[in-house]
Amino acid sequence: MMKSIQYLLAVGAFASAALMAQAQPAPKIAVVDMAKLYDGHWKTQDMMAKLKADTTAAQAQYDQLTKDLTAMKAQLDEVVEQTKNPTATPDAIKKLQDDANAKYEALQARANDRNTFQQTVQREFQQRNQNFHELMMEEIGQKAVDAAKSHGATLLLDKSGITVLGAKAILYSDPAYDVTEEVAAAIAKDKPATATTAPASPGGITLPPITPPAAK
Repeated sequence: MMKSIQYLLAVGAFASAALMAQAQPAPKIAVVDMAKLYDGHWKTQDMMAKLKADTTAAQAQYDQLTKDLTAMKAQLDEVVEQTKNPTATPDAIKKLQDDANAKYEALQARANDRNTFQQTVQREFQQRNQNFHELMMEEIGQKAVDAAKSHGATLLLDKSGITVLGAKAILYSDPAYDVTEEVAAAIAKDKPATATTAPASPGGITLPPITPPAAK
């Protein structure tokens, strides 16, 4: 008798689980291309223009520091050359050597200033880029979620992702489930008339490097 009751309870539990599974609605999936929306966003293009202008200004400062170093090095070389004058008195040689040491220390300090400037600018640009990217992903993501929900989707996937194997995370999706263009249209509605219009760079913002001149 006990075994019969246990059997009936097991059958009842299985039937209840089956009914609950049938009651769950089938998931409705939507896809979006977050990379395309980010690259094409008017805020991204505006940010690219600002970073380019700031990089140009920073490069000009870097070039000026380099010119200063070149001039200081020339002055140091001139003093060092004077110390080799065979007709100079010991006192004169001593003064020239002291002058050369002072110029060398000043040269090293200016070189350190240039290196610090370069590192600081690159670090600041990277931080600006990172902060902007995080804010944009949140903003675009919310618009994508709103679009997906308007179609009754219960799951939204980013089709621009790449797996660890280098393949696309989503190999195929029916265009009917893609809300990318709908989100792009919603983004365009918020674009002010003064926003920068420029082609987006693949992969997001690319910072122009601040590079030192070639060694002579």
